Amino acid sequence: MKMERKNIGYVLREILIVIIGITIAFSMNKCSDSIKNNSVRKEYIMNLIGDISTDRDVLQANLIAIDKKIETCNEMIAILNSDPDGKLQLFNMVFEVLDYEIFNPESITYSTLINSGDMKLINDFGLKKAIQGHYTNYEYVDDIYQKHLALIRDYLGNYMINNADYDEVTKGRLPFLDKTKLKNIIRALTTTLLEKKEAARKGIDSCDSVLTVLRSY
Repeated sequence: MKMERKNIGYVLREILIVIIGITIAFSMNKCSDSIKNNSVRKEYIMNLIGDISTDRDVLQANLIAIDKKIETCNEMIAILNSDPDGKLQLFNMVFEVLDYEIFNPESITYSTLINSGDMKLINDFGLKKAIQGHYTNYEYVDDIYQKHLALIRDYLGNYMINNADYDEVTKGRLPFLDKTKLKNIIRALTTTLLEKKEAARKGIDSCDSVLTVLRSY
C-alpha cells in the first residue's frame, strides 16, 4: 500500500514537472513572439515615417510649383484680354503650364502591411485608424491630380496640336488660331490648379497628422 502511494506521488510529481515545463516553454515562446512582433511593428512604423516624410516633401514641392502655375495662368489671361495678338512670351507660358506635377505616394510599406496581414501587429486602434485614414486621404489627392492631368491632356494638349500654326512663331507672331478658346481653357485650368493646390495642402496636413501619431510610438 505504501509502495502504491509512493508510486502515485512519483507519477503526480512527474506530471507536475511536465506541466511546469510546458508552461515555461509556452511562456518563453509567447515572450519570444511578443519580442519579435514588437520588433517587426517598430520596423513598419519607422518605414512608414520614412515613406510619409518623403510624400510630404513631394507634396510641398508640388504646392510651390502649383502656386507658380496659378500666377502664370493669371498673367496669360491678362495678356489675352489686353493684347491677344502680341506678346510672344505667351507662347512660352503655355508650355510652362503644360508641365505636370506628379504625386506617386511611397505606399510599399502600407501595401505590405495590408497584403501580408501584418496590420494586426498594429494593435493600437488609434494608430491603425490614423494610418488607414491617411492613405484613404491619398485617394482624394489622386482624384484631383487625375482631373488636372485630364484637362491638360484632353483640352490644352489637344488645343496645342489642332489649334496652332507654329510657322507663325518664326515670323514673331503667336501661333494660336483661336485665342478665345485658349483663354477659356486657361480659366478652366486655373480652377483645377486651385483644386490641386487645396488637395496638396490637405495631403500635407494629413502627412503632418499621421507623422505626429507615428512618432509617438
